[in-house]
Amino acid sequence: MQKTFHIKKILIPFDFSETAELSLEHAVFMAKLLKAEIVLLHIVETLTLPSAISHAFSGFEKKVESASNDKLKELAHQLHIDNGIEVSIITEVGNIHKKIAQTAKQSHIDLVIMGTHGSGGNSYIIGSNTTRVVQESPCPVISVQSHAKKIGFSKIVLPIDDSAESRQKVPFAMEIAKHYNSHVIVTGIMQSGNEDYQRKFKIKVEQVEDFLNEHNIVCETKYIQGDDRAKMTLKVIDETEADLVIIMTEQDASFTGLLMGNYASKVINNSKVPVMTVRPAEIDPDRISVSF
Repeated sequence: MQKTFHIKKILIPFDFSETAELSLEHAVFMAKLLKAEIVLLHIVETLTLPSAISHAFSGFEKKVESASNDKLKELAHQLHIDNGIEVSIITEVGNIHKKIAQTAKQSHIDLVIMGTHGSGGNSYIIGSNTTRVVQESPCPVISVQSHAKKIGFSKIVLPIDDSAESRQKVPFAMEIAKHYNSHVIVTGIMQSGNEDYQRKFKIKVEQVEDFLNEHNIVCETKYIQGDDRAKMTLKVIDETEADLVIIMTEQDASFTGLLMGNYASKVINNSKVPVMTVRPAEIDPDRISVSF
């Protein structure tokens, strides 16, 4: 029997930065709303050094790890006292994005919420780490930029294009909207002016709207046409004053394997609101119903 996507464990990669604090605020609000558990993860990044220096540096890494662990314990205790939610902590040493993805898998995380500085910034959780986490995470990821200070998702932009995977994110949007009582803006992105194409495409978008209506989700549909999907998505976010956008992380082939597609990268790094990304590969018929 197919199961619905549920959020019961939320992972927060926490580096004590402003955006990490903001992502934690979003997570605490969500944890209280969904009665979910928060897992705080701090990573002491390893450096590639000559063996002699590396040996001396390992002692410093252990001190940093111990100090971080003490800070996380104090923070977790305070979060529990103030909000009545369960909070656990993990401190790791290693590669940042790999440790985040590894922890998400090993700890059976349902959602990662992480701060990002887009294409730059001083925190270790910058755009490049975010995109790598999104590529490798076994669960959806919500990336939060420093200016996304509003907590809660009253309006959600749900872009739908004509790719085979695009509608797979709809049940995820439904789950978020149900708990946040959100208004979903289904945005049909048409990349052709051909009448027959548009007629068939609109049937697919109407199926999304019907699915949301069947689950008592308030929604509306917008259609936009153009070649730059990311630019159009970002424009709709601004025009509708949305609080969240949910996208698929399409993959582009490269000489070294699969890299996140240009659309997802542009949206994550330029969105003024949190971006929830869903990987096509993570859709498992034994875990979530995606048929409508």
